[in-house]
Amino acid sequence: MSFSRKRESQSLIMKKNFRIIHAYALDKNYFNAIDEEMARLQPNEWGVIMDMDTMPLLPDFGHQIQAYIDKYPDTGLFTCYASRCHYACQVRKGTDMANTDILYHKQMADKCHRELHLKVKELDRKIAGHLMIIKKSTWLQIRDRVKKNTAGKKILGVDTKISYAILDLKLKIRLMRGVYLFHFLRLHKDFGYTNHLQ
Repeated sequence: MSFSRKRESQSLIMKKNFRIIHAYALDKNYFNAIDEEMARLQPNEWGVIMDMDTMPLLPDFGHQIQAYIDKYPDTGLFTCYASRCHYACQVRKGTDMANTDILYHKQMADKCHRELHLKVKELDRKIAGHLMIIKKSTWLQIRDRVKKNTAGKKILGVDTKISYAILDLKLKIRLMRGVYLFHFLRLHKDFGYTNHLQ
C-alpha cells in the first residue's frame, strides 16, 4: 500500500483529539502563554506543547501523536526523543547531538518510528519541555499548583514544575520512543548559553 493510501485509511479510523500549541509570550511569562492556549481546548482535547525551536521530521507526525494518545489515554504527560536535550533520558542512545545535518536527524526520526512505534518508557523524574502533551482535564488539575510554583519565573523551570505536579498526582510521564524531533537548543552555542531566555 502506498504511503498516501496507508495514511488515508488510518485517517478513516482515527479521530484527531489534539491541538498543536506553540506557546509564546512577549513578556516571557511562559506559564501564562501555555495557560491561555490550554484554555482554548475542549475538555477532552490534548495540548501538544512544542518549543519554538523544535520541528517534526516526519510527515505523519500528527498520526504518531494521535496513535500514542489512543493507546495510552491514562497518561499524565507525554514527551519524546529530541536531537538535543539536557537530559539523557530524552535523547536516544547513539544520537550525535552536535550534528548539524538535518538529513542525519531525519534518518534518526525514521529509525525511531520504524523500530519503536507506539513503544514508551515511563519516567519518574522531571523532563525537558521541548514537547509536552497533556490533556486539558489534567492541566486543570495541576494548573493552580504550577501557577503558584512558577510565580516570579519567566521561561526556565516551567517544564520542571509541570513534571513535578504530574508526578505528585501519581500520574504517568511517558516518553514516546517512536517520536523524534529536531530541537535546535542553542546548537550554535552551548547548553549553558541562556542570554536569550533572560
